[in-house]
Amino acid sequence: MFFKNNIIKASLISIIITGLILAFPVVISAGDYGFEDYLEAAEKGEEYPGLPGEGKVMGFANVMEGEGFYTNVRESIIEQAKLAGIDEDDLIIMNNDYDPDTAIRNADIMLSREPDGFIQFQADADVNEMISEDFGEASIPILAIDVPVPNAPFMGIDNWEVAQLAGEFAIKEIEDLWGGWDAVDLIVLLQNPAGGEVTMMRSEGFADAFIQEFGEDEAEERIVRTDGGIGEAGEAREAMSDVLAANPAANNIVVTTLNDQMMQGAISALEMMGYDPGNDVIAASQGADDVGQTLIREGRINGSVAYFPERYGEYAVPGMVALMEDKEVPDEIFVDNIVITPENIDEYYPE
Repeated sequence: MFFKNNIIKASLISIIITGLILAFPVVISAGDYGFEDYLEAAEKGEEYPGLPGEGKVMGFANVMEGEGFYTNVRESIIEQAKLAGIDEDDLIIMNNDYDPDTAIRNADIMLSREPDGFIQFQADADVNEMISEDFGEASIPILAIDVPVPNAPFMGIDNWEVAQLAGEFAIKEIEDLWGGWDAVDLIVLLQNPAGGEVTMMRSEGFADAFIQEFGEDEAEERIVRTDGGIGEAGEAREAMSDVLAANPAANNIVVTTLNDQMMQGAISALEMMGYDPGNDVIAASQGADDVGQTLIREGRINGSVAYFPERYGEYAVPGMVALMEDKEVPDEIFVDNIVITPENIDEYYPE
């Protein structure tokens, strides 16, 4: 009887506890989650657990507008911000317009709006240093995209790795299309010194791939480095034209740029000088955005390392909302990369 009564009591207690749980469910807040949890939800396209962005104001300054890559980045960040629980009215979106002075003005306006966090996409390293100081004094966390901001997590490309990837691809193309190293007359690196050391890695890693394959003396003898501007087609076209004018005897040319817009300008300059991109040029670009995909499909470049800008928000927003909550975020958050070519473009970007 004693045993039976205990069973009855235990059953009653269990029923009571179950009823309490149903009546007063356990609420799991955003404080119970962190960056990795948000990253996992972002990759699945699901609401972030705990909705950590609810009631938060987030700022984002895009490096520029009007180009496919940067439009994709903006749209991805907006989409992910909503999944994090941030109301669209609480998103402050600005355009740095690839201009340092504009970026400084935008930062001042952003500071006056007092967001809970700020995602900065801006190409001038010196300006980013100034902005870091101002936001640090205001205790507003920053997450940097593609170009570092001091004292802020970096999200974007492992510049050295993507440059090496492009270089290795170009070396294989040289062998397959031209029969080997002896056919190469010139290797042109269109660089962006204003972007700082990290951005320079995006081309120097390309050069290093050739140095490792053919030796420093052999490679450097054919490498030309020049300032191709901050990422736009017009400046790159002028820079490439100057290189061609200084090297009129060059027949087979290898070229790499920091993005597809610069490559578009470089290819235009080559075509204007009579070069056939399908035969005389091996072009390895960076980004594989809408411009790069068009160049690939038109047969004007050999390939472009994909950055998948349409997924940037999947990395940036989890980092930003975690920073807003004063949670641990990796110093570097790198996206996945692959070389997009005519052979695989429809697999990743079907028409």
